[in-house]
Amino acid sequence: MPTSERRPRVLYLSQVFPYPPAVAGDAVYSQGIIEAWSAFADLTVLCADSGADPSVGTDEVAWHIVGPQRSGRAASVPSRFPLIAWKGATRQYRKKLGELLQDPGWDAIVLDNLGLTHALPKAEAYRRQHPDTRIVYVSIEWEYPTRAGKYDSYQMSRVKRFAATLDLAKVRRWEEALIRRSDIVTVINPSDLEPFRRIDASRKYLTVLPGYSGPVAADRDITDAVPRRVLILGGRRPEQKQQVLLDWLAVSNEAISTAGIEVVVVGDIPDDLRTRVESTYPDVVVLGFTDHLDELIAEARAGLIVDTLGSGFKLRLLSHVFQRLPIVGLSDAIDGLPTPEGEGYLAAPTLVELVELVCQAVDRPEQLDAVQKRAFTDCDSQFSWAQRGELLASLLDPTAEDNLV
Repeated sequence: MPTSERRPRVLYLSQVFPYPPAVAGDAVYSQGIIEAWSAFADLTVLCADSGADPSVGTDEVAWHIVGPQRSGRAASVPSRFPLIAWKGATRQYRKKLGELLQDPGWDAIVLDNLGLTHALPKAEAYRRQHPDTRIVYVSIEWEYPTRAGKYDSYQMSRVKRFAATLDLAKVRRWEEALIRRSDIVTVINPSDLEPFRRIDASRKYLTVLPGYSGPVAADRDITDAVPRRVLILGGRRPEQKQQVLLDWLAVSNEAISTAGIEVVVVGDIPDDLRTRVESTYPDVVVLGFTDHLDELIAEARAGLIVDTLGSGFKLRLLSHVFQRLPIVGLSDAIDGLPTPEGEGYLAAPTLVELVELVCQAVDRPEQLDAVQKRAFTDCDSQFSWAQRGELLASLLDPTAEDNLV
């Protein structure tokens, strides 16, 4: 274990270099944790190339960036690891990991989400030689039910369905292995504590909500003068994000179009999905990526959270809160915010009920204004990455284990 005379040394194993174009929620969360923790420990990060300029990474971290992850799916089927881990278990990554594990001085080895299960056996071998080293699993959601839901929603051939079923079994086996065989498990959302404890109640758990370092709107008033427009934010490259959008439009478009409410889809979107949405739902505006999100938010009454797939903590919730865009969405998709439903956000349990709620809420600007103000007030001091850094520092401080549950 580290002593007070030196900073802990942490080997942090991440999937990819967590800077744009890696903008998915898991990469943003990894970046925040790495930068926050580096204020309290000497971090060495091993990751795959994401296409970003290596110079954008914080200078406080020793970066080891190897070649890109594998692509495709079929070759992962005979692997003992799930697809997400197989993609990262390249020869270059495994070679560099072996070299870094020759260093006898790591106080902790961090496995950043399910994609690093391929490194668990080597991390355990290192811990057997160096018993004071802690293995930390940084989870981003309860993976098994999330992926089960995703796979169930996809249209697949019989062969692909078989491969998906096999992959899901691997996900379950290795997620449980990460929980049971790590010394400490972090969760992004307190809701994950109960299912994780059912897997292994003897583990030490630490809740690490994300921080927020994006733009903050000083103030805003939503009045009748604001257009009757709602935004759907978030990139649509992942298959499940595409399905979420299509599911929502299929259920909502007729009623929302009839009500004269403008829907704008904002965020990186594949050309084929853009074409499909524009041809099937001509009233929907597919804006795609924009550098002027603040201007767009100022001319919208609400942001919709319509995710029927996925769990964890949706980082784009914080963009809504701190840029003062009222949240209206599915109850199960809005989890982890320290603000009450009905006051800090509006929610409904199903897509059908959400359509009705959106149609009603858009014509209640005073309520939407109160909602965004309450959310901002409740969350204002709750999402500091600096505070998260202090919390992460407690992982390797034997005098501060009260944070672990």
